[in-house]
Amino acid sequence: MLLNKGFIGKLTGYLQRIFDEHFMFIMILFIINSLTTAWSLFDEDKIDVAIGYIFSVWLGSLIITCLIDLLPKRFLQKIVKTVLVIPIGLIFIGEFFTMYCYKALIGTGIINSALETNMREATEFFSMYIGFSGVASVIVLIALIVGLYKYNPLKKITLKQKTKSGIVCTLMVLSVFYTIRMFTVYTDFIWDDEVLPVQRVYASTSVAVRNMQAYRELSSQVNSKVELTENKSEIKNIVFILGESTNRNHMHLYGYYLPNTPNLDALNEKGEISVFRDVVSPHSTTIAVLSKLFTFCNRESDQEWYHYNNLIDVMNAAGYKTYWLSNQETSGVWGNVAQIYAAHSDVSAFTRIRDSREDYGIVDGELFPLIDDAIANRSEDKNFYVVHLMGGHGLYYNRFPYSFSKFSKDDINLPITDGKKEIVAQYDNALYYNDYIVSSIIDKFRDSETLVIYVPDHGEAVYDEGEDMSGHIEENPTHHMIEIPVIMWASEKFRAKYPEKWEQIKKAADRPYMTDDMIHTVMDLADIKTAEFDPTRSIVNDKFNAQRPRIFDGMDYDTEIKNKR
Repeated sequence: MLLNKGFIGKLTGYLQRIFDEHFMFIMILFIINSLTTAWSLFDEDKIDVAIGYIFSVWLGSLIITCLIDLLPKRFLQKIVKTVLVIPIGLIFIGEFFTMYCYKALIGTGIINSALETNMREATEFFSMYIGFSGVASVIVLIALIVGLYKYNPLKKITLKQKTKSGIVCTLMVLSVFYTIRMFTVYTDFIWDDEVLPVQRVYASTSVAVRNMQAYRELSSQVNSKVELTENKSEIKNIVFILGESTNRNHMHLYGYYLPNTPNLDALNEKGEISVFRDVVSPHSTTIAVLSKLFTFCNRESDQEWYHYNNLIDVMNAAGYKTYWLSNQETSGVWGNVAQIYAAHSDVSAFTRIRDSREDYGIVDGELFPLIDDAIANRSEDKNFYVVHLMGGHGLYYNRFPYSFSKFSKDDINLPITDGKKEIVAQYDNALYYNDYIVSSIIDKFRDSETLVIYVPDHGEAVYDEGEDMSGHIEENPTHHMIEIPVIMWASEKFRAKYPEKWEQIKKAADRPYMTDDMIHTVMDLADIKTAEFDPTRSIVNDKFNAQRPRIFDGMDYDTEIKNKR
């Protein structure tokens, strides 16, 4: 008993010394390793797990500090502390930002987006989400941490020895108790290789880098060996308008309260377009969507997307002259999927030809000369065009010319600040301009036999009801990030020649759909088949399977995301 008391006394005394000499380091290490994860757990109402996690990380921070204290020289201790705090602190700042903006921890989707982003997008993202106030906040946060660490205000607080011993003992008992409980009750959580921020970043970066390295090799790996089982294609022109970051809930065509789609509204009133009202994207980042939108890869697939045939090669094999006309950059930092499709097209043209370090801000109207040139040099037989827009990509005010500044913050009916109302107005103006772009492209094909399909890659959250965020993210999505418009327009010559196809299109307008199956729909309409074609995945086919679950990030859209507020 005396031995136990003596041991406890020595342990308490040792821990008191550790706290006296290293308390601010322990606190900083604890905060930067626990705050964002605990925040996420509390946000998910996992209170018990959050509390256990907090005490477990506290104990871990203390143990690491004790190990550092064993080093014989003070300068060695300082070096080790610095090596630990700086990288973990930077990760903490980044993850704090993602939690603040998106209520999501860093994951592969975020890292992947960062790696595919070029300097222009990074600058716009920086201006949109961080800006001067964000920089100032980070500087203040860093200064606060450094100040606390260097000057340690707790040194000026004097406590009785008995009080110190009581605090130390209480912390130790709680920390040991909850740590044991975490390892016994929440085993899967505590052993997860992404439980700490630094683990998350390492694991996510490893996956993202492997993906990006695969993208760099795609020119030789992409499956181009298309074997058609049927080719009855006759449609002269098929135009696939690939939009960007377009939330259908912000379009008047879909019931939005501001009149920002006058041209599409007019086409709809004339019966020239079919408006699909229940379509979602399989992801909320461009590169992830494009890996499925134009290939046979889908949610159920068991191989990487580049092992599957893609729509560009299918259309080439079917005798179409293929075009990739883009207002997006030719590559990200390491390249992107869009560039692979462009390389496989007969003709590819960009409003800018540059690498990731160059920047030329151009609105989607600059695509018109490229489209006009493609039409002038079209095949007399069959043509398949992909027109890749910037659409509603942030910064929103860069997506439209000043003459399209129709809406202001005074038009926005949301309980948010004036600054956020201005951002919403800018987005609505971007979609107002997008309406002009899409309808103008349609007009260019009005006198020919043409089917136009408009599909954005994904949606966008813009401070919508109850959501204090703007943008899109793969982790913890909202329905606004994946609910997209899909519109099909057919020229008079097309409708006269293919009345049954137009009826199929109109009949399918209210069917539930996810665009990872879009290749089946395009091929079905074009009367092209391969062994991979599945009529149950074509929204315009009578055999279409409307019961297929629409899974996004492991969640069922219809039961877990659609009505999430």
